[in-house]
Amino acid sequence: MRKIRKCLVLLGLCGCLCLGGKALPAEAAEIREIRSPQELLDMAGDPSGSYRLMADIDMTGVSWEPIAFSGSFDGNGYAILNLEIASVGQGVEDTYDGNRKVYDTSFAGFFDTLKGASVTGLDLINLRIDVDTQQPCFIGGIAGYMEDSVIEDSSVQGILQLRACDRMFGVGGVIGYGCGSIRNTAADVTLVCIDTDASTRDEQFMGGVCAAGYPDVNGCSVKIDGYDSDHGYVHDGGLVGMYIFYPQDVGYYGSITDNSVTGRITFFEDNTNRRAYCDGFIGEIMNWNFENGRNASDFQRDERFEYDVDLLPHSCERTAEGAAAIVWEETVTAPGCDSFGYTTRKCSVDGYTETDDYTLKSHDLTWETVREATYEEPGLERGTCKNCDYSEERELAKLEPTPTPTPEAESVPAEDSETPGPGAEAAETEEGKLPAVPLTALVIGIACVVTGVILSSRKRHSK
Repeated sequence: MRKIRKCLVLLGLCGCLCLGGKALPAEAAEIREIRSPQELLDMAGDPSGSYRLMADIDMTGVSWEPIAFSGSFDGNGYAILNLEIASVGQGVEDTYDGNRKVYDTSFAGFFDTLKGASVTGLDLINLRIDVDTQQPCFIGGIAGYMEDSVIEDSSVQGILQLRACDRMFGVGGVIGYGCGSIRNTAADVTLVCIDTDASTRDEQFMGGVCAAGYPDVNGCSVKIDGYDSDHGYVHDGGLVGMYIFYPQDVGYYGSITDNSVTGRITFFEDNTNRRAYCDGFIGEIMNWNFENGRNASDFQRDERFEYDVDLLPHSCERTAEGAAAIVWEETVTAPGCDSFGYTTRKCSVDGYTETDDYTLKSHDLTWETVREATYEEPGLERGTCKNCDYSEERELAKLEPTPTPTPEAESVPAEDSETPGPGAEAAETEEGKLPAVPLTALVIGIACVVTGVILSSRKRHSK
């Protein structure tokens, strides 16, 4: 027992030495690193955790359900490519229209909702959101809804489309609806909002950063191409569709400063009681209690008065029936050391162009052996990029020794060996010979006999 205890103590000491004599730092244990689509999906299991991207991730073909998030996410200088979202998340929150009526609302975005969350350096490239719903709904690039959260140093590039019809809905380049702080974030987005029921009078919202709410928006840049087809009331803005405190008389002083907007919003408002709010910064301002300065705009308000055809970025459909004359001309741009690859498509009908199918950055490596592999040590080779200073190394497997014949095999030539037939063992038994017994079985048998003799002797002496 003393020897066993000594061994356990030594093992414990070895464990302490391996850990440097102390526990792992709390920060290292808490931040989860993400390098793959599956690890990104795994965030749903702990939506209040802390995460950090460690590589660019291509989400082509990966089904994504928006996450209700309350943790921290650090993009760490990497990007998420080709994310497609076709449904709302499970979160439901209150939203307020211009009359401060309250609606149970669903949301879609990379995150469903952000509540008490922090998002830093998240770059979404070629984001595609296409949601069709019959309930109040907001969609946004990073989140559909934000409350008391921070988004900074991030970017969204892609196409966001919402088809809805129930009382209140909207599209925002960064967030759909909410409050919080959005800083130093860029949006290069095509926004499409379509009212699918001409018989109802809804309120619709569109903004390059936020569709509706009262977020602080500072140091953001927006490039917007918006299309809004509404049979109710339009609230569209290059930054924010409608700026409104909620609930009523919230004691807050907001800030919208140092932002730039370029682009346009094309819209129609099919309503005899027209309002048609559309402006380069804020469509409709319900509360003026905020700082508003040093903003620059090169924005075009493009109102239409034909209501039978929904407004879209282009007249081409990739799979439209009877559209044999439509040809998409494709040009592939290869990835580089510091740039993603992509495909540019141009429509032969109206000249509309778009980029799609982004590919990860890539180095053109030339490999050379640095250390030859031996029987005792692995080898090493280094790859150097032809176009930049990037290099990486990889290990070469150790050499495998060539098997040598055993002495028994050498002493008996293969052609002289005889293999006994199936009746050989039976024949020897019939002649009174013992059958062949494996060595292991023989040893076990002898041990059993000896043990039996000893036990028998003890019994006799005990009597």
